[in-house]
Amino acid sequence: MKKLKLTVAFFTLINFFGLNAQILYKVEAKDGQEPSYIFGSHHLSPISIVEESGVMEYFNGTKQVVGEIDLTIDPMTLSMALQPFMMAPADSTLSVLLKGEDMDSLNAQFIKWAPMPGMQLQMLEPLKPMAVTTMLAAGMSQQVMPGFDPSQQLDSFFFQNGEKEGKKIVALETPEYQGEVLFNMTPLTVQAEALIEMLKDPEKSLETAKKLSQAYQERDLNVMIELSKQDDEHPEFMENILYKRNQNWMEKLPAIIDETPSFIVVGALHLAGPEGIIEQLREKGYTITPIY
Repeated sequence: MKKLKLTVAFFTLINFFGLNAQILYKVEAKDGQEPSYIFGSHHLSPISIVEESGVMEYFNGTKQVVGEIDLTIDPMTLSMALQPFMMAPADSTLSVLLKGEDMDSLNAQFIKWAPMPGMQLQMLEPLKPMAVTTMLAAGMSQQVMPGFDPSQQLDSFFFQNGEKEGKKIVALETPEYQGEVLFNMTPLTVQAEALIEMLKDPEKSLETAKKLSQAYQERDLNVMIELSKQDDEHPEFMENILYKRNQNWMEKLPAIIDETPSFIVVGALHLAGPEGIIEQLREKGYTITPIY
């Protein structure tokens, strides 16, 4: 049976790079219109990268903020939109999918890394394994990633500042679509295998998360993409969460860029490689200049 790679959980918190390992680009149209900028974010990065990169100089010169989903939405509203996609069918709850495993052992590991004190695995019985894995990854990150604060995330930072400054907010997709991609497009049995693997070998997951974070800090998307592909026996997930979404966004981004100088912030892996949005924009005739 196929496995789902451990980096998936850290990617969703998310994502061959021959472009000087950059995470901030200027995008100029043919007609000399004011430029737009694309910033690749990483959900485990400390907010300090905003100052290190000098990105606000470019952010301030734009008129709208574009991202994967609208992060100015009330968190409760966003949670309610995602909740139906996180719930497992009645015949495929957590205990059913993990049947035959040593639940006491798995629960002991979960308690150790849970995102909130007192949380136990059996409390999450109605959730799909991917939802539990994502929570587990967040808990691990809080404990071992220096500077990581889940209340201060890069994407949210730009959206909140954009809203404060009266910039237009544009979402490339809906929360419901993200919920479908994250929780419905991978078989539940494969999701369960990923959760079991993470709980049985948390050190491997932690090491991967640290490497991903270090690669992002070094702006080495080549390493990030390779880490995301390691041990991947379920390439359909990468296709759905990365490449198909890139294609969907490319149906919208040219018109957005041509209409208004925009600050576009998406997961860093969406920038990388021949199927990434940077190369696709270049192929459409835009002038792309790496900045940071």
